[in-house]
Amino acid sequence: MAKVDTASKKCKRHDESKEKTSVRVEEMEENFPRGGKEDVTPLERRVLRQKAKEDVLFNETGDVKGSDSAVAGVKRATAGTNATGVKKRKTKILEFPRPKTLHPGSLLLGAVQDVHQLEVLVSLPYNMRGSIAITDISDVLTELVQAEANLGDDGAEVAEQQSVPKMEQLFQIGSLLPCYVTAVRDTKVVSLSINPRLVNANLSASDVKADMVIPGWIKSAEDHGYIVDFGVASKDGFLLKKNAEEFVETCNKGKPLSRGQVVQCLILGGADARSVPVTINPSRVRPAILPATTTVILQSLLPGVLVNITLQEVALNGVIGSFLGSFEGWVGVHHLHDGSHSLDKVQLKKKMKGRIVWVDVQAKMVGLAMCKHIVQNECFQFGNLEIGDKFEAATVVWVDSPRALILDLGNSVFGFCPLGLIYDERKDAIGKEYKIGSRHPCRLVQFNRLDGFGIVSLQPSVLERPYMKFADLKVGEVVEGKVERHGDYGMTVSLTDTIRGMVPRLHLADVDLKNPKARFKEGGVVKCRVLSLEPEKRRLLLTCKRSLVQSAKEHLCDYSRAKPGEVYLGVIAAVRDIGCVVRFFGDVVGRVHKLELSSTQLVSDPKAMFSVGQTVECRVVECNPASKELKLSFRLDGDKPLASTGGLDVSMVMDLEVMGIASGGINLRAPSGELAFLPTPHLSDYLPLCPSLLKLHQAGLEKATREGTQYTLKVTVVCKKLNFRPALVTLKSSIVEQIRKEGKGPAFSDLKVGMVRVGFIKKTMPYGCFVEFPNNCCGLAPIKSLSDEFVVNPADLYQEMQTVRAKIAEVDTAKERFLLTLKPSDLKMGNRLSQKEVFEDSLVQFERLLGERDLLLRDQGALEGTLMKAFRPGSCTEAEVTGVQGNLVMLELGDRVKAKGVLHAQTDLEVGSNVTVCILDVDVSDSSLVVSLNPRLVEAGSAKKSVKGNKKKLQHSVMELGSTVMATVEYKTPYYVLCSCSTIAGVYPAFGIFDAGQLGCIPDSVAKLKPGEQISAVILRQASVLRSTLDGPPIVHLLSTPPTRQHLSSTQQHMGPVEVNVGDIIDVVVQKIAPTQINVKHRLLRGRIHCTMLKDSVEKGFFFSKGIGPGDVIRARVIACNEQHSEGVSDKLASKTTVLDLTTKPSLMDPSVPITKEIMEVDLTPGKVVTGYITEVGKGLNIALSSSILVHAPPLLVTNKIEVLQKLSSHYTPGEAVECTVVKHGSSGRCKGLVSLMGGPAVEPKVGDVIMGHPLSLLSKEGGLLVSLPFSSVGRVDITNVTDHYVDNPLQAVKKLDFIKCYILSVEGDKIELSLRASRTGEEVIKAEAASKAPVDPELRSVEDLEVGQLIRGYVKASSNVGIFVRLGPSIDGRVKITNLCDGFVKDFKSIHPVGKLVKAKVLGVELGEKKVELSLRLSHVDPAAAKELRKTQGKGKGKGKKVRPSSDGENAEESSSSEEEEAEVSSEEEEDGEEEGVTGGGKVTKATLKPTGGFVWDTSQLKNDLSSSEEEEEEDKLEEPPAKKSKRQKRATKMAEEASLYSTEQILMDTNRPPETPDDFDRLLVSRPNSSAIWVQYMAFHLHTAEVDKARAIAQRALKTISFREEREKLNVWVALMNLENIYGTPESLVEVFEEALKQNDTQTVFFKLTSIYTRAKKFDLAEQLYQTMIKRFGASVKVWTHYGLFLMKQGRLQAARSLLQKCLKNIPSKQHHVDAISKFAQLEFEYGEPERGATEFESLVSTYPKRVDLWSVYIDMMLKKGEIKRVREIFERAIHLKISAKKMRFIFKRYVEFEKAHGTGAHVESIREKARTYVESKALDNATD
Repeated sequence: MAKVDTASKKCKRHDESKEKTSVRVEEMEENFPRGGKEDVTPLERRVLRQKAKEDVLFNETGDVKGSDSAVAGVKRATAGTNATGVKKRKTKILEFPRPKTLHPGSLLLGAVQDVHQLEVLVSLPYNMRGSIAITDISDVLTELVQAEANLGDDGAEVAEQQSVPKMEQLFQIGSLLPCYVTAVRDTKVVSLSINPRLVNANLSASDVKADMVIPGWIKSAEDHGYIVDFGVASKDGFLLKKNAEEFVETCNKGKPLSRGQVVQCLILGGADARSVPVTINPSRVRPAILPATTTVILQSLLPGVLVNITLQEVALNGVIGSFLGSFEGWVGVHHLHDGSHSLDKVQLKKKMKGRIVWVDVQAKMVGLAMCKHIVQNECFQFGNLEIGDKFEAATVVWVDSPRALILDLGNSVFGFCPLGLIYDERKDAIGKEYKIGSRHPCRLVQFNRLDGFGIVSLQPSVLERPYMKFADLKVGEVVEGKVERHGDYGMTVSLTDTIRGMVPRLHLADVDLKNPKARFKEGGVVKCRVLSLEPEKRRLLLTCKRSLVQSAKEHLCDYSRAKPGEVYLGVIAAVRDIGCVVRFFGDVVGRVHKLELSSTQLVSDPKAMFSVGQTVECRVVECNPASKELKLSFRLDGDKPLASTGGLDVSMVMDLEVMGIASGGINLRAPSGELAFLPTPHLSDYLPLCPSLLKLHQAGLEKATREGTQYTLKVTVVCKKLNFRPALVTLKSSIVEQIRKEGKGPAFSDLKVGMVRVGFIKKTMPYGCFVEFPNNCCGLAPIKSLSDEFVVNPADLYQEMQTVRAKIAEVDTAKERFLLTLKPSDLKMGNRLSQKEVFEDSLVQFERLLGERDLLLRDQGALEGTLMKAFRPGSCTEAEVTGVQGNLVMLELGDRVKAKGVLHAQTDLEVGSNVTVCILDVDVSDSSLVVSLNPRLVEAGSAKKSVKGNKKKLQHSVMELGSTVMATVEYKTPYYVLCSCSTIAGVYPAFGIFDAGQLGCIPDSVAKLKPGEQISAVILRQASVLRSTLDGPPIVHLLSTPPTRQHLSSTQQHMGPVEVNVGDIIDVVVQKIAPTQINVKHRLLRGRIHCTMLKDSVEKGFFFSKGIGPGDVIRARVIACNEQHSEGVSDKLASKTTVLDLTTKPSLMDPSVPITKEIMEVDLTPGKVVTGYITEVGKGLNIALSSSILVHAPPLLVTNKIEVLQKLSSHYTPGEAVECTVVKHGSSGRCKGLVSLMGGPAVEPKVGDVIMGHPLSLLSKEGGLLVSLPFSSVGRVDITNVTDHYVDNPLQAVKKLDFIKCYILSVEGDKIELSLRASRTGEEVIKAEAASKAPVDPELRSVEDLEVGQLIRGYVKASSNVGIFVRLGPSIDGRVKITNLCDGFVKDFKSIHPVGKLVKAKVLGVELGEKKVELSLRLSHVDPAAAKELRKTQGKGKGKGKKVRPSSDGENAEESSSSEEEEAEVSSEEEEDGEEEGVTGGGKVTKATLKPTGGFVWDTSQLKNDLSSSEEEEEEDKLEEPPAKKSKRQKRATKMAEEASLYSTEQILMDTNRPPETPDDFDRLLVSRPNSSAIWVQYMAFHLHTAEVDKARAIAQRALKTISFREEREKLNVWVALMNLENIYGTPESLVEVFEEALKQNDTQTVFFKLTSIYTRAKKFDLAEQLYQTMIKRFGASVKVWTHYGLFLMKQGRLQAARSLLQKCLKNIPSKQHHVDAISKFAQLEFEYGEPERGATEFESLVSTYPKRVDLWSVYIDMMLKKGEIKRVREIFERAIHLKISAKKMRFIFKRYVEFEKAHGTGAHVESIREKARTYVESKALDNATD
């Protein structure tokens, strides 16, 4: 054997060395064979070597060297050929692909074997198998899967997008598909993809030809068909619906094609087009054959293509054939057309049809198949054969040594048996016993639908295996398998190669295993029992629980086998409050009620006793196989009662012993032994107290247990024992009181409509609530009778066991049923009781609540000790802010006591800040305090610390019983309101109660109140119970209507004439806080306290309204009584009203101080410092010094800070106190003088001061700017003193500013010279980047500062006939003569050097005496180097016909311009010298271009004759040879050609439909249609296509100047195009610049929307969101802005942000009408992109609030209809047709209802609606008749 291996290695190395020879040498050897040439392929060598091994092993006389001799024999056998070229013997072995030899990129034809949820199993040729994952089908399907996975991770629903289609809809078992090999997972399964992008990866657009069949996926559905994407660049297909009808009916089960579905398309024609027509109908695709004349390449061949094959050569294991002219393909022996698997009958040179099944472009190999079913494009049909079938004697018909056998199974079905399925042990070759014709038993293990083989096994272990498929297994059967792997959900066990099952984690063992891998090792054998089986879905669940696997009891596998009384083993699947759910084998599930959980005790908390996964024995109580209902019991001893019966009856009040306490309630036992149950919600009428009361009783029970005593409770029996349910007892005070009065209550026969009773919610259902009363009497409250508001889910409104009042609405004596109403409006006590009785009943109920709560406050164990220590109602303490959620503030007091409060107004509270709060109440539900941040209440609480001893007395004296006070809402609970009451003596916390009608509901009048709003209240108690003492806050009853006269206090009952005199001190009630005064009321008299009359002295920044609110009682003194006359129709109707002027100044509150007119006057002497209050912030500040004196502070006298002046409203607020100095006294409108906030009187300006100024106007002659200065002064700024770095047009830029900093240079009388230079003021007035980079221009104060030869810059001041004058400083001008303007000749120098232009000059001379300066602008003087370079350039360009535009200023050459005539005009002397027309600064030469009349032409060749010099023309004339003389015929032909060309050009120009192709074409179009934005935008796009962005910008600017100002829409289109251009090609700065300019010339909001759209399309979501944030601040009142922003957020998937945006929208939009529109729009967005159910809830709220808005109903119906909610749409229509609306609106609703039923209902439905419409019309007519 060692020698054989050595020989093999040598041969292998020899083969490898031969493969390394070059292609050229191989070709020479093929044409000219030399000695030693071997014709044996590597594959043949391996086969022969294997045969040599077999001879050595099994032939005793064999020699090891037989291998070499065998090879030599093959050489000799294959050496000769016959005359026709066909080889004499079959010696070549074809090497077909195997999983080991496959590589990614190969193409195979596959047949769908099986379809699973996430993958498709495929049969491949040559006995291979593959799988296609759901993400390997198409790009669209992959995106859908990823989107659904992402939404699933976030816990959100898939909203308004195409859902992922099921794999069964996309694939049909047996269909053939071309597949792309992506990877080989193992030696058995190949990973495939059918994505056309991969399958057609080697195709180009030119390779797609007619009659080809290629795959594609449905890209989109159109009106008449589908767009098909082949995955080929620049090529797609269009599929008409008629070309898909057959496929849809036969292959797609009648369902339309799904987006992303892959189909096989036949190209019908027009292959050169961008979109080619295709068909997918099977009758056309299956027989489609690729003609031999089609020119294709190997890369364009795809599996599944049908071709004509010519058989050329027979090999050992197949046939070689040619097709499509020059291609060679291999046909395996099992792919022959006759299915005989024999090569003897193969006829060479015969043409047959075959289909490509394998393409390997890399190896340049093609596999073909001529099988009948493959040629017909179908899979092989195996008839009735199933996996697991046995064949006793299958005949071997082919031996593919050493790989496999082919056996005849009968009925034209063959089996394929690979080497691995022949023997149980591993072997390298097939034994001799498997010869052709031998018979052997085998078993079918798998199908290959493509090759037509049944995969069989000859292994003895497989033949004896009891099961081969899922259907062979039985539920409850014990099986053995191997552990494959462990996962998060359990363990995978392999029973066979094809059968795998899952053992859930709960079924790994009887106990919870922390490390299952240690117990069950991978590869180990484990014994299991089949738990459930679904053969169709190939799902198998197993259990490894020893209690189930080893149990000999009968297992419950079917409902029909469950016998009452029998005991079965099961596993607890769920534990709930009402019992347990037990799962058996199969799909059998049963339920155990908690009363059946134990025979010895009542289990109140099943979760404490049982756990999920626990194995239990269950007794069957009742089973209904039809409905699959199974009732079980853990009480195996039958119906033995829990305790003796009798003893407890309804209405009995007795002490019961507490047996145990759980979260569900308290177990009690009567002296008779009968059990009772007290649920936790029955501990109180007030559900928030129940958990804490349960803890209280738990502590009592533990204490009694420690002391060895009994713990009893005095309870009332509500319902007696029923079946196994113990008696129900209660501690609800309202029910106990009702039972005390009524006993058991009325019998059913005594129930009457209108009777009101107290009960509790027994159960909530989607259609209503069941209410139970004592003695097991129960009624139904329908959902429409639960509340005055529309209710979607009753469980959101009521909880089980909640105490409710119910009114009997209907009694059905026949069925002994009654209906109830729980509507608060029907149950209000005010409907049937007097107001006094209402007050008494409300007070009694609330005091019960306080009494029950006081039990918790007195007990130290019920609540935390630190909480009880901190709870002191009315006291104030410091707290730290821990969180802010809207207006709810979370705080923490000392000792880590939690607290919460509500803000009255929006305040910027930061987390971590400390605030002072007033303690109001304790919330026992979350062990936190309720506090108030109301400054008035906090101030009052802090003041009361000093009078602790008189606190109680003070409250009693000021809180008079029956008196009416104003209550401010601080915090709301479902049962009461915490408020603060204002009295003359102060502000106090109080409990506010109300008549809601229903317990736990707040009336609308109170619910609408926001924290900080006020409501009238009547005092019922001066103090409430607190820790068994009357130290709690008072109790008031909130009034929904103004108080009646009988409840007013004695001081308020006096409504007669009020006599008030000047000087009286009275108590007034604050009514309103106005901007400059406080409006008050004293009985019937109105009054005011001006802001200046509140205090004698105030600090700067003080607000006069601080600490004062509506309802406060203030003591004030009358300083004036003013009578106001109200005009009437006649003198009798005219009336007089007295308005009081009051003051609270301490200096005037002394009665001895007289009231005179002087107290209202203010000294306005200039320089006087006064204090006032800001009344208005605008262009300055208006300040009130008294009620009659108003002064004004101009902006320049407010501050010297620019940032403050620009935003005065952000730094000063009306009502704020300021200190100012009087500057000027005199009337100017309302204002009596001018004041300054910067202090000091008017001062004279001094040289060197830096002051604020306001630009006024430009001085055109002097080149300066007038600036307004403080104290009514005016200064002047010279153009040279604006910036340190000169810029163009500096004065224009400064004129646009509101405020500037100025430096005083000089003061001469009224003339003030100013400077704005940054070197003087410290701040740059013009912030330009170009200016900062320029050199600093010196500040010239006199002529002495100049030197001859100095280079300096200045501004052109004026022009004359002899030259120009340049401004160099405030009093320095320089002259430039004409000869010094330019090195060349300039005809019109005035237009080149306009006034104000910035120029650079050289000082030629300075005359100090006459103060004259001579300057030069010549380039040779200013920049000699640039001039020299220019002359060199002119010399090089001489004779080339180039001319240069003249320019006198080097740095601003681009800005200088002249007409075309000026550019072309030169002097004759310059033409003779050959000089250029002009030079540009910096030495750059610019080409002169003439504007063509037809548009911009950039071809300079057209200008050659105009620009060339006469010398060049003469030289060209000399060089040109005279043309040959033309004959007459040539002249005539030339003339005709010119006429034809001219005619063609004229026709083109006359064609108005011809699209423009050149700039001339666009210019001609724009002449006729200058206002067409479409042409301008096309013109821009034309330049952008040639990457000429600047030209496109220029076109846009030209369009904006050309389009008429009336065409606003057209201009807007150009602006949008320009913004798009800047977004793509420009910078962010350029885009912002265009955007700001567009805002000035268009509708602002529209431009904002356009830019947001641009950002969104460019996926610049951050910029878009920033823009939206700006829009909601700028256009906060526009619903459109908010809804667009919401749409943007919804599309981004940010649902929560969009919902928060709606709340902000409602706060910013003042109109209620717009509120409705906004909510409606956001609800529609919820339907489209969010949660449809949430949108439905919002619409329900809208139509309930505005039922007469038919448009809301219509939109709601449309939204629900889009979602396919037919049933709910009918319900909405039914509600709508019962509305009380106008006949016109009702007609619209009925019309829509009929149309809806026609589309979605039946004829009966339509007729029913019409009948309802007729009934409505008749009732309406009857109502009109009676009226």
